[in-house]
Amino acid sequence: MAFERLKLGELLLKRKLVSKEQLNTAIEYQKSLGGKIGNIVVKLGFISDEQLTRELAHHYGMEVTDLANQILPLDLLKSVPRQIIEKHELIPVHVTGTVVTVAMSDPTDYEALDELQFATGKKIETTIATRDSIKRAIAEFLAQLDRAAEAKSGAPKSEDRPGSAGKLRPASAGSLKALAESTESSLIENVKRKIEAAGPKVAPNMLTRAELRAAVVPLLLKKGVITEGELFDAVVDLLKRKGVLSDRELVERAKDSAG
Repeated sequence: MAFERLKLGELLLKRKLVSKEQLNTAIEYQKSLGGKIGNIVVKLGFISDEQLTRELAHHYGMEVTDLANQILPLDLLKSVPRQIIEKHELIPVHVTGTVVTVAMSDPTDYEALDELQFATGKKIETTIATRDSIKRAIAEFLAQLDRAAEAKSGAPKSEDRPGSAGKLRPASAGSLKALAESTESSLIENVKRKIEAAGPKVAPNMLTRAELRAAVVPLLLKKGVITEGELFDAVVDLLKRKGVLSDRELVERAKDSAG
């Protein structure tokens, strides 16, 4: 489907989904911290993910694709380079001959469309879905890749490993917190035992959860498991939940840093 080449910010303003002040704030955020305008206006609370998707679908005469009720075959997903899927947060949903249809949260992301067409050599058609549903579909795709790699290497499947139940139920916030605390306590005790086995005695207060996390974070960054940007976003979200930092303060500090 061909679209008028109108940037998302301009479209949101034209549709009166955000004010000029809100758009300028989002643009300042983007200049300072990067990211896409659609994600930023949602992150700053100017519009919800669902509302943004619904309004875009209405404007372009598209239906919102429910990815949760679609089965996405691995061969179809492999038809699009993994790095493009992750970089632009899009997911292929259908392929016929020379045409690949991908679900995107922003069908006006022309950079993604041009890069995708060049990489695949195919015509690209788009459908629209919420960003959250696309992220979940990408996570499942990566899990399918991991399972396929395990099967090819002969390693035991995740559901066959000791302690795995095969099918998982959503855990409550309380049980997740208890699991995290239990896991950290176990890790601390294991680290202490290894240190003591090497010689020195470790006092009970010499290794805390905070110190364990301080050791883990740089290791995750070094191994490429997380990026500094993802770590920054996680810390900002934590500070906002605690009421220590507001979105406006964040933007103002970013503007001051850039200046």
